[in-house]
Amino acid sequence: MLIREKVLPFMLSIFIFAACFVGTEPAYAADNQVINIVLDPGHGGTDYGATSVGGLEFQEKNITFKLAQYIQLELRKYSGVSVNMTRYADYHMTNAERADYAQRVGADVVVSLHFNSSSDRSVHGAAVCASGLWEYTKPDLGYNILSELAGLGIDTSAGVYTQASTTGNMWWDGERLADFSGVMRECAYRDIPAISVEHCYLSCYDELIYYNNDIALRKLAAADVRGIAEEYGLQLQKSEGNVDRTYDNAYINGYEDGTFRPSGTITRAEAATMLAKLSDSFDPDQQYSTTLSDVPAWAWYYKYIAFLNSVGFITGDVYGTYRPDDNMSRAEFAILACRYLGLQPGGESGFSDCKGHMADGYIAALRNNGYVGGDENGEFHPNDDMIRSSVVMMMNRILGRFPVCSTQKENPFTDIAPGFWAYDNILEAAVSHEVR
Repeated sequence: MLIREKVLPFMLSIFIFAACFVGTEPAYAADNQVINIVLDPGHGGTDYGATSVGGLEFQEKNITFKLAQYIQLELRKYSGVSVNMTRYADYHMTNAERADYAQRVGADVVVSLHFNSSSDRSVHGAAVCASGLWEYTKPDLGYNILSELAGLGIDTSAGVYTQASTTGNMWWDGERLADFSGVMRECAYRDIPAISVEHCYLSCYDELIYYNNDIALRKLAAADVRGIAEEYGLQLQKSEGNVDRTYDNAYINGYEDGTFRPSGTITRAEAATMLAKLSDSFDPDQQYSTTLSDVPAWAWYYKYIAFLNSVGFITGDVYGTYRPDDNMSRAEFAILACRYLGLQPGGESGFSDCKGHMADGYIAALRNNGYVGGDENGEFHPNDDMIRSSVVMMMNRILGRFPVCSTQKENPFTDIAPGFWAYDNILEAAVSHEVR
């Protein structure tokens, strides 16, 4: 959320913006390029953002996160687009960190997702905030999104506006006030265009219908995506039978007693088995072999560890052993995940407890690609055991699987229930399901 009270748009800026873009053809469609979009779910962690009216337990940080997941899922239906998110879980990020991430992944545009609030409960409607620097504005994208939101019945008369800093922040020329929005300001410093979409007011009871359930959020996401597709000339991918659906198989299992044990550890053998099964090149009918001395041919995990050893994902220690029954640490899992992804280690992760750690370069590679985050103290805890709930959180991000359909999945586990922090991610990983 950017505006706590309704701010009058700068209409002159809007007209200038519109005049600059009349009659233009989407460049990406014309050049067959891939547009790299970064979605920025506003707020997170201890920054809750706006809260809804009437004592209902809605927080802006949670709504923007789920909306971003729906948008990314919807954009999968289009060709010529790559999508990333600044955060993949509920943690705090500074505006600079969000812009840094967008720069690292080569963003062409950042779309920051928000919901508004006002002390005046009658204030309502959607608006888009654009940068005050003409070279970093995306008003046409904003207008396209607003047009689609209007189709849902949302008042969009506030239009596209600019809002200058109220604290004296200046652009680099020292002559103009910088943007009020920290995300847009930091993105402009890095030569990345950005807009912020305020979808409606959480403080307005009449607008609850636009965000108070998954169906409503899906409609918002679809509207945003139609606006994005219009701006960049994106085309729906052709699918067999003109039906757009896929099937996501479970990649982690529960236990025979009906539990998942989300706080339980994962052994090195279990981690190897999971990643081997997820590898496109793994053939369960092929005979693999390994010289690792503590991986016997009769063991249930033999072929999985042997496969990963044969492709160089695991190499064993100086004694020629793998220690399959040992718990896997967070650092060890980071190394294995990087090898699975083909990421090269390099640089520093920036986590205070990883400096000088042998796995810091691997952790940095994962962080730079948005696969891991730290805690509120900026720590990663590399030597702690990896727990099962953290495994599914990371692997869902790596696999591009987002827990947006958990209400449609049956929960087979007796030890987790709705409200548990990793509930949706666990069902996404452990229950096979159709994805539309």
